[in-house]
Amino acid sequence: MKEQITPFLDQKNISENSKIAYAYDLDQFVDEIHGRVTETNLRIYQASIKDFKAAVQKRKLSAVNQFLYFLYQNGVIEEFHRLTLPKVAVSKEQENELLDLSAFWEESAVPKGRLMALLILEMGLLPSEILQVKIEDIDLDFQILRIEKAGQKRIIKIPDSLLGELEVNLTGTYLFEKKGRSYSRQWGFRQLEAFLLEQGQDSLSAQSLREQFILRQREKGIGIYDIARDLGLKTIITLEKYR
Repeated sequence: MKEQITPFLDQKNISENSKIAYAYDLDQFVDEIHGRVTETNLRIYQASIKDFKAAVQKRKLSAVNQFLYFLYQNGVIEEFHRLTLPKVAVSKEQENELLDLSAFWEESAVPKGRLMALLILEMGLLPSEILQVKIEDIDLDFQILRIEKAGQKRIIKIPDSLLGELEVNLTGTYLFEKKGRSYSRQWGFRQLEAFLLEQGQDSLSAQSLREQFILRQREKGIGIYDIARDLGLKTIITLEKYR
C-alpha cells in the first residue's frame, strides 16, 4: 500500500513541506495497519494516536481520510472508510477561541463542502444564502457579492483569499447547481459535514464557522455594527458577547 502514497501526493496541489508532512503521517498509518484496511486495523491506528494533542490527531486523520478516499476512488479498497475524533464537549471558554483552520485551504476530496466552509469562514454567509448565490451576483472585478434574503439586499466585500476559489467556479447559473437548479439545503449540509469530517473537525458546524468569522473580524478591529451589517442582522443583540 505504501506504493500508493506517491501517486496520492502527486495529484495534490500542495507545497513540498506539506507533502513531506503528509508522507510522514501516511507512512506511519500504513505501518500501523500492516498495509491492510480493516475496521479492526483502523481502530488500532486510532488508538495509537489517541495520546497526541487534538490538533495533531486532526491533522493525521485528515491526511488518512483523504488517502482512504483516494484508495477507494482508484479501486485499491472496495469500501470507503472514514475516521473521526470522539466528540468532546466544548467549554464556554473554548467557544470564543480562534481556531487554526489553515488546513481548509488545502486540496480536498470534498471540493464543494470545502468551498462552502470557506465562504462561511471568510464571509460569514449562511449555507442557505450560499446555495442561492447566482453567478451574476459575483463581481470579481470590484470584489463584491450581492446577497438578497427575505427582501433585504446587501453587498459584501469578497476577500482576496477567495478570488481564486470563486473564479474557477463561475459557470452556469448558480454557484452550486445541478442542471441549472440550485441544490437543496440538505445537500449543502451534507457537503459541509463531509468536508468537516475529512478535516477531523466534525465537532464544528456552519454556526461555529460563522462564529469563527465574527472572532476573526473582531481580531482585525472590525466594529460590531459593521459585522452585523455584513451578516445581514437587524440588531447587534446576538453579537453583544463579542464586544
